[in-house]
Amino acid sequence: MGKTEREASLEVFETLKRRGHPDAPPALVSDGVGGIREAMVEVYGKVPEYAGRGRPPTRKRAQPGWQYLQVVKQRKNGRVVGTCLRVMYGDEAEVLELLGSSTAYVERTHLTSRLFNSRLVRKTLGSSQSP
Repeated sequence: MGKTEREASLEVFETLKRRGHPDAPPALVSDGVGGIREAMVEVYGKVPEYAGRGRPPTRKRAQPGWQYLQVVKQRKNGRVVGTCLRVMYGDEAEVLELLGSSTAYVERTHLTSRLFNSRLVRKTLGSSQSP
C-alpha cells in the first residue's frame, strides 16, 4: 500500500478495476479525509469529448452513475456528537437508500486499512520501506 491515503486509494481502485469493476467504481462510503475522490476520478474518470468550441478538455471528470457518500463526523471535546452526510456523486435519495447513513462501514474500512498498512499509522516504526 502507499505511504498516504491518496496513494493507497489509487492502488485500491486500480485493483478494483482489474478484478471486477472495469467500467465504474463500486458504490462507496468514506469519511471526508484523504484523496479518495481524486483517486476515483484519476482511475475511472474520462476526458469529455471536444464539443468544437473553446479549448479542448484535458482533465478527467466523474461519470454519470457513480455513487459516493462522505460521512463526516462532528466532534465536541473529542466525542462524536453528530454526522454530516455529503453525497459527492449520484442522486442523493438513491445513494442514501443504498449506502445508508451509518459510519460503521467507514470505521470497518479504516480499521482494515490500519491493520494491513502500519505506515499510515506510525511515522517512526512504520517508515520501514524506502520510496
